[in-house]
Amino acid sequence: MNDTAQAHRPDAIHGADGPDRSTDALALIFPGQGSQSPGMGKLVYAHSEAARRTFEEASDVTGLDIEAICFDASADELAETTYTQPAVLTTSVAIVAAMREKLAEVGRLVRPRVFGGHSLGLFSAAVAAEALSFRDALLVVLERSRLMSSLNQQRPVGMASIIGLDTATVQEICEQATRSDADRVDVANHNLDTQTVISGDLSALERAMERARSLQAKVIQLKVRVSSHTPLHIDQAAEFAQIIREVPLRNPVRPIVSNRTSELLRTAAEVRREFEEQLRSPVYWHANVQRMAQQGVDTFVEVGPGHVLARLVKRVSDRLVAVSLDDARIDPIPISALPPEPAPR
Repeated sequence: MNDTAQAHRPDAIHGADGPDRSTDALALIFPGQGSQSPGMGKLVYAHSEAARRTFEEASDVTGLDIEAICFDASADELAETTYTQPAVLTTSVAIVAAMREKLAEVGRLVRPRVFGGHSLGLFSAAVAAEALSFRDALLVVLERSRLMSSLNQQRPVGMASIIGLDTATVQEICEQATRSDADRVDVANHNLDTQTVISGDLSALERAMERARSLQAKVIQLKVRVSSHTPLHIDQAAEFAQIIREVPLRNPVRPIVSNRTSELLRTAAEVRREFEEQLRSPVYWHANVQRMAQQGVDTFVEVGPGHVLARLVKRVSDRLVAVSLDDARIDPIPISALPPEPAPR
């Protein structure tokens, strides 16, 4: 284990919790599993040498043809967790690399005040924040996807989004639908006050979905073949923690927001602890966004496939600006969507 203190890095974050005025009022946020779609990353690959290098490195490290998986695989093939997770990670890292490349061409830098990631997206955030190398992130995510898939091989599991009911009601539904530790469902993601994701054994999940529909909620069973962020994954989380303890980490150049507590992760040790606990802990995304806003962030840039997180941010507060770099159709990095560079004083 090698948690380096980076006192020699001028942009390392130390000291009291509060907005860092030397940065832009900007957060880079990274999506997780479920954001994938056929052809993802193809546009940025065509326009950016940095993106191409990222895809090539991913294929070399994983032994998978990541380009073919992202560009040519069907939606059903992309839903295979062992493909989904490295593919989403690669696409996200490729887009942030291309963004930096294109901004450098016009003499600009983006200095995010904070980084955020939803579930798997936290690994992309750690790479962007220089806490974790891309190579190590790929290897870790391969292990993560293996462990998550292993549970589905032991017992059928799944996830569903519940829209229109408050968290307390959904929690009660899950408790009613759970019959034993071998037949349970739990709240996994607190995305908004009235949008949650539940996760668990298929039998319990189906009972919870039926009950939610009876209460006039919109229910969407997610196109994933795993569960996550619940006590179902205690054994997998313990094994993953052993893996994470051997991975080199560094202090992030800017804080990363914890999915579990919404605290700011400023050190390698804090990032390591977050990853050790992640598989069995719920994601509090709504609170994550609120915490980033408390840091003075008013613009959120989603870096990765899709635009789910940008839409969620806008639902948290209409005072927040949120854009997705993946919404571009011609220029893959719409620099105009980023906030203007502050005028020199």
